[in-house]
Amino acid sequence: MKKPIISFILFILFIPTPATFAINAVASIKKLSGEVKIQRLKRNIPGRKGLVLNDKDIVITGHKAKTTLLFRDGSEIRLFPNTRFIIQRTQEIKGAQRGFLNNFMLKAGSFWGKFTKNRQKTQISTPTATCGIKGTSVSFAQRNGKMDVSLSTGTIELENEDEKIQLPAGKMVKGITMTGSIQEKIEDIPYRLMIKPDNNKINIPLEGNEGKIDFTVQIINIKTKQNVERSGQIYLSLKMDKIVLPERVVLNERGFVRFTASIKPFKKEDYGNGKIEIVAIAEGEKFMDIGSGQTMLIYDIPKKFQKTIRIDATSGKID
Repeated sequence: MKKPIISFILFILFIPTPATFAINAVASIKKLSGEVKIQRLKRNIPGRKGLVLNDKDIVITGHKAKTTLLFRDGSEIRLFPNTRFIIQRTQEIKGAQRGFLNNFMLKAGSFWGKFTKNRQKTQISTPTATCGIKGTSVSFAQRNGKMDVSLSTGTIELENEDEKIQLPAGKMVKGITMTGSIQEKIEDIPYRLMIKPDNNKINIPLEGNEGKIDFTVQIINIKTKQNVERSGQIYLSLKMDKIVLPERVVLNERGFVRFTASIKPFKKEDYGNGKIEIVAIAEGEKFMDIGSGQTMLIYDIPKKFQKTIRIDATSGKID
C-alpha cells in the first residue's frame, strides 16, 4: 500500500498551478493573406486578423502567404512566404524607463521589421547568427544555412561564432555563415523606394465627410537618383487607422505607381502630435536590395485638443 500512497503524493505535488499556464499576450495579427497558422503547444491554430499571440507561439506562413504582426511596444513585423518565426519571449520593463525586451527566432524564411525607437530592445536569433536591434527598419532572410540582412534605418549588431560588428543604415550583408567574416561581406544598398504625397499637409474632414490624398511611389538608384525599372508589390505601414490605404499597391514595369488614400474624420484621441509617418517597402526577400522609403504627413490640431502648459511666474510651478 505504501507505493501507491507515495505515487499519489508525488502526483499532487506536480499538479500544474494556474501560474504554470499563465499566458503572456505579446502581439496580434494586424493583417494576413494566404495560409497562415500558429503552432501553440500541441495545437495548430488558423491565423486570422486580430488573433492574439503569446510567448512560445510559432508563426508559419504558407507558399503564397504573408502576415503582419503588431507588438505591444508598437513594433511591426511583416512575415513573407515560407517563413517559420518564433516569439520566444517578450518581457515588459515597468517604471520610469518603461520598455520591452524581445527575443525572437527566425528558423527559416524572411521578414521585414520596423522596431520602435526607445521602447524596445530586440534580439533576432537564426541558425546562422544573431542580431541586436533597437530602433530600425530592417529585413532578414534565412535559407540553407545562410543569412541576409538589409538595414534601411538605425543601427544593428550582427554576431556569428567568429565576429561581432555594428551595421550602419544603408548597408546590407549577403550570405552570412555560422563562421567566417561578416565585415568583408558588407555592401551598400543600391536602391530605395521613394514615397511622396502630392501634398504633405492634409486637411481633416468634418464628421460625415471624407478626404483624399494621392501618393507616388517609385524605385530609385541611390547613387544616380534615376528611376529603376522593376515591378513588384509594395507594403505600406502606418499606425493611423483614419488614413485608409489601398489593400494592394503594385509597381509597374517602370518601377512606378500612383495610388489614392482616404482620410476619415478624426476623433479627439487621433490627433496626437500632428504628424503621421508612412513607410513603404518592396515585399519579399528578392527585394532586399531595395531600402524602405518614408514620408511624413502633417495636419493642424484644433485648439480645443491642444495641450497647454501653464507656469506660475512666482513659484515656477508647472500645471
